[in-house]
Amino acid sequence: MSPRPPREASRSARSSRNVRDELAAARREHREARRRVRAHDRDEIRRFTAHLRRRRIALLASISSVVGLAIFVGVGVFSPVMAITQITVSGTYRVDPTVITSSLAGQIGRPLPLVDISLVESTLAMQPLVKSYEIQSLPPHTLVINIVERSPLGYLSTPHGYALVDPAGVTIEMTSQQTPGFPLIDVAGGSPTSAGFPAAVSVLRALPDTLRNQVATIRASSLDNVEFTLTTASERVMWGDASQSELKARVFESLLANYPAGSVSLYDVSSPGSAVVK
Repeated sequence: MSPRPPREASRSARSSRNVRDELAAARREHREARRRVRAHDRDEIRRFTAHLRRRRIALLASISSVVGLAIFVGVGVFSPVMAITQITVSGTYRVDPTVITSSLAGQIGRPLPLVDISLVESTLAMQPLVKSYEIQSLPPHTLVINIVERSPLGYLSTPHGYALVDPAGVTIEMTSQQTPGFPLIDVAGGSPTSAGFPAAVSVLRALPDTLRNQVATIRASSLDNVEFTLTTASERVMWGDASQSELKARVFESLLANYPAGSVSLYDVSSPGSAVVK
């Protein structure tokens, strides 16, 4: 057999290399295609299972919140961490705070969230001098009761003595004699339900403090007939009805400045546009 010519051998070698290169390229393209397919499949799986993952996350978050709330409630409500050790009453002047704290002594040791609010309310309702109140929890161990007391306005004369009342007619205290600074409210029957009582209250509340403190006795036989006397020299002040009380108070204050107490016996401001002194 005769040897292959050199040119033919060279062509054969190049052909073999080309075949190997083509096979290698085909294998690379095949691997790349498989990678693309796997990536596409992963993306599709993620897309179709995303709502499942979100649902799992939401469920885990809900469970965590419930567990956390249960722990907080358990610690705050049923453990001694928030137990009451002190009850404080503020804003009292005539009300005895120890009466209130003694009535609520059974709440000591209870967690703040479990305070018997109805018991607190009923205890305060038994105090006629309490006008309003606010219950405040001051963690970790204090219950605060802020009280607004009724403001005394004047005295009513009763068969049992003098009743110091507020503008609503609620008795603040009973005394055997009047305390200076609060006038006697002279109305029918010495009762806050009399027809003249609201008129007397309206007039007294319209007076500035400096003038109200000078009133000795205020009489109101009806809604239209109010008059009072002063403590200085028993001067009479004719007021008329309770209308325009603020204007009448300013006119009366001006009359006092020009005609001091003791220089006249009567101030008539029932018609504030034409006041009269005598």
